Amino acid sequence: MTRILIGVFLIALSAPRPAAAQALNIQLDGGLQGIHYTLPNGKIQPQPGGSLGLGYSIRLGGTLDLLTGVAGGIYRTKATLQNGVISSTYQVDDAGSAFQYNVKATGYQEMQRFYAVSVPLLLQYHTQDPLLQWYLDAGGKVFVPFGSSTQASAGQLVLSGYYPDYNIEVSNLPQHGFGTINGWKATTTGTQLKPSAALSAATGVSFSLAPQSRLYVGIYADYGLTGVVKKSSSRLPLVGYNSNGVNSAQAGSVLNSGTTGTASLLSFGLQVRLSFGLGGKRPAGGSKTAPGAVAPVLDTLQDEQRELIEESVVFGLLGETAVPEIQKKHLDEVADVLKRFPALRISITGHTCDGDNEPEDKAVGAERAKAVAAYLRSKGVDPARMEVSPASETDVFEPFNPLANYKNRRVVIKIK
Repeated sequence: MTRILIGVFLIALSAPRPAAAQALNIQLDGGLQGIHYTLPNGKIQPQPGGSLGLGYSIRLGGTLDLLTGVAGGIYRTKATLQNGVISSTYQVDDAGSAFQYNVKATGYQEMQRFYAVSVPLLLQYHTQDPLLQWYLDAGGKVFVPFGSSTQASAGQLVLSGYYPDYNIEVSNLPQHGFGTINGWKATTTGTQLKPSAALSAATGVSFSLAPQSRLYVGIYADYGLTGVVKKSSSRLPLVGYNSNGVNSAQAGSVLNSGTTGTASLLSFGLQVRLSFGLGGKRPAGGSKTAPGAVAPVLDTLQDEQRELIEESVVFGLLGETAVPEIQKKHLDEVADVLKRFPALRISITGHTCDGDNEPEDKAVGAERAKAVAAYLRSKGVDPARMEVSPASETDVFEPFNPLANYKNRRVVIKIK
């Protein structure tokens, strides 16, 4: 899966894209983040964690974006064992005799923690409303974990050894590592981790904050496809045997006991992302461009192109909010001009007729403006470049011509 993610990423980067179709993202995820695996006679619970990342998005089409970047997060898992569970391994004492080392635990639990750097590669689908959009992300992530540690504790541990050669069990020689410990606590960093891959998905809504910037709020989930913990070739004790005494007993981990299933990443929770577009800006002061440089957009926009953009989109029919078929060719030409000049910003204002005989609700004007914005969006115009609103008060198109009242039912586009 890692090779597939890298291949898709390289193909997407090789495609030429205008600057306005790219954005930087700052993302914060928070929720339950840990690992999941099967634990006989025990229970696994992901704990609160979070991640912070810097991302990059590329516009692929009218409603699709490619998201990638890098993030760092903390992942925590609580593992508990039923009271009275006995963990057994074979050990060798300081005299060279082999024995079966038994650990009987009461109130045993572990808090497992590690950090990870992740690289996502996600496809994002989003709706076309320039103000409020619904989005859905789906794809994969590659995780590189590090900094593993486990804090283990137990209300009571009973450490004993069974010597099969002598058919005896030793449980009361604390000076040799066999005995009872109350209120035991210890920490280990002995769990080895490895890179892993996970499926990732998110959904929510986004709000336009300013031209070329949006706020995304939603939920996310990551589900590991491969294990994040290296499997040891030998089974290690839950609590390490130490011939110098029970007080020197060291922590092991259920992850190293050889009894658990594959430990894969699992996280889900809330997501907040702030996106900043990378579209170009006009230099301050209207200074002239140097020879060979690209002139600012407004200096090269022709009068006929400006007139085309600002020509009214007439709806005509009373209460009509869908873009009329007769106007779509005109809007196609407007979209072509806007895509040629990616730094242009426009306002889209919906008007209504408010005559005594044919009054329309102001909400109809808002819907007309949204319909025009959505159409331009479907033709590849970035919604961050459009400010959409109804007219606070409709100005009559031809006040002394009652037959032209239908022209009041229109949308006006202005270059900002």
